[in-house]
Amino acid sequence: MKRIMKHLLNTLRNQEIYQRAQQAVHSLGYELSSETARKETEGINHPVLSRLAKKIETLPTLHVLRADAEDYLLQFRVATASDIQAITELERVGYDGYLAWEQEDFERDWRTNPYAVYLLLEHKSAKDDDSALVGMVVGRFLAKKAHISHLIVHPDFQGHGLGDYLVSKWLTFAKEEKIRQASLEVRESNFTAQTLYKKHGFSVAAKKHNYYYNNNETAFFMVRPLN
Repeated sequence: MKRIMKHLLNTLRNQEIYQRAQQAVHSLGYELSSETARKETEGINHPVLSRLAKKIETLPTLHVLRADAEDYLLQFRVATASDIQAITELERVGYDGYLAWEQEDFERDWRTNPYAVYLLLEHKSAKDDDSALVGMVVGRFLAKKAHISHLIVHPDFQGHGLGDYLVSKWLTFAKEEKIRQASLEVRESNFTAQTLYKKHGFSVAAKKHNYYYNNNETAFFMVRPLN
């Protein structure tokens, strides 16, 4: 409940600040420029993502052979502002209807967090131009610490090592950014995810009781050194 109230207060505070800025500009006889409006929609620059995009462009396409015997081609790429709705939908499907972040939370993070890192796996159909997100790892790269807030693989694509791939790339990029520690939270009941994280060197550093507001489940706070 405390997390929900804090989130609500921050949302109201940000809206109030923006409305006051609009009123101040209008009182001076000006209108917000198209560039200002664009920044409000697309957000700030993401220097880390810009650096990672150049590295990711050189990576080969992934091939996934599912039980239906079709060879799926997956592109690993950084996100753009236009992906936010699809990211929210992938979270809904991957978390079985539970939304840790609403779409507005992702939008706010994208607009305001220069350290945000959004890495996606996208399936592109060979038959047409359709595409769909099948995996993502989302979080932030700070000066000394990298934190994973979301690791999700679409249920139809689980069991093919994609979660392992996403965590591995995240840690590789964090090391290249000279980051010293990676961290995350995971549900106490999510043994599959815990096994994956332990495989990549994470260990439980603390317990966060009543962390997940939908059922008050405990979270394990896991960390691993990168130096």
